[in-house]
Amino acid sequence: MSPEDRRRPQEATIVAPPPGSVADLFAEALPGLEMTPMQGALDVIIQIGRDDAHRVLEAAKHNDKLAFDFLRNLSGVDYEEQGLEVVYHLYSFKHRHNITIRAKVPAEDARIQSATDLWRAADWHEREARDMFGIDFEGHPNLVPILLPDDMLDHFPLRKDNPLAPLEEWQGEILGPKMGDAGYIPPGSGFEATPAAEGEEA
Repeated sequence: MSPEDRRRPQEATIVAPPPGSVADLFAEALPGLEMTPMQGALDVIIQIGRDDAHRVLEAAKHNDKLAFDFLRNLSGVDYEEQGLEVVYHLYSFKHRHNITIRAKVPAEDARIQSATDLWRAADWHEREARDMFGIDFEGHPNLVPILLPDDMLDHFPLRKDNPLAPLEEWQGEILGPKMGDAGYIPPGSGFEATPAAEGEEA
């Protein structure tokens, strides 16, 4: 498969979770909720809309049958034309079950309600997702950069449309002729990699 083929969105087969899974508990706790449950490699996944996200997370935390008291991780994902996604990985110490909740967020209106009122750990996770993907977490108490400089508010390194050319230029200016020894050299960069002589390390 060529790199171009790998970049094209592939339709994944949705495998329904087994009966009696944690997805059924969400359906019971939130009747009428529009969600797509699926079985992931490790966790059950439910995909929901942005506007339902906080209500779903509240139920996840406070409903006694769910009791997800631990936010394991929160991250962003860029699906290019299909928009962004905020992904919540939750665990319940009480029931010892997991869930992954995925909320779609339009790239042109990248905002979602903060989960900091539910899990304190969401604070830094949301700040990182804001830095890397430009997602605005509404209601966050202190949504300032955590990984990037304070004045870098319009550059999102993990978005797939993030331009790499300025970085390559900077590397070229710093390394000069040694750029060819720096690893993978993109075609058209103007630098040629020098093949290692026999017996030398590449």
